[in-house]
Amino acid sequence: MSMPKGLDDLAVEKSLREITAATADILAPLMVRIGIYESDPEKIYEGGKCRGHLPPTVVFNCGPGRSLEAKNMLMNWVTEILSENLGCGKRDVRCHLLDRWEGPHLMIDGKPKDFSKKVKQDALHVQHSDAQRQA
Repeated sequence: MSMPKGLDDLAVEKSLREITAATADILAPLMVRIGIYESDPEKIYEGGKCRGHLPPTVVFNCGPGRSLEAKNMLMNWVTEILSENLGCGKRDVRCHLLDRWEGPHLMIDGKPKDFSKKVKQDALHVQHSDAQRQA
């Protein structure tokens, strides 16, 4: 979850507890981990210019075995929780939902980025070749 720096710690903690409970109630009683990323207002950009404001943003990684209806219900609850606890408008809360754990999540020029051993070995070979040429 990304949010602006300086929010009330108790409100953030309450939000985390409520999001964890909502996830367990709606999807399943499973382990939920939430990481918090705080940004300084002067380091938030939009369109290349300092925006000065970061709306709360939550990224969920949720398995494919859950219905879209349940996922939509959870996103609605998360929006309600953050809006109420952090004092922001519902329209400002952003939620992103990834439907699977495995597979490519990083795309470059519309193609999945491959971090397999072969790619890593090729990169090491190129680095070694460059080092030999410079020597």
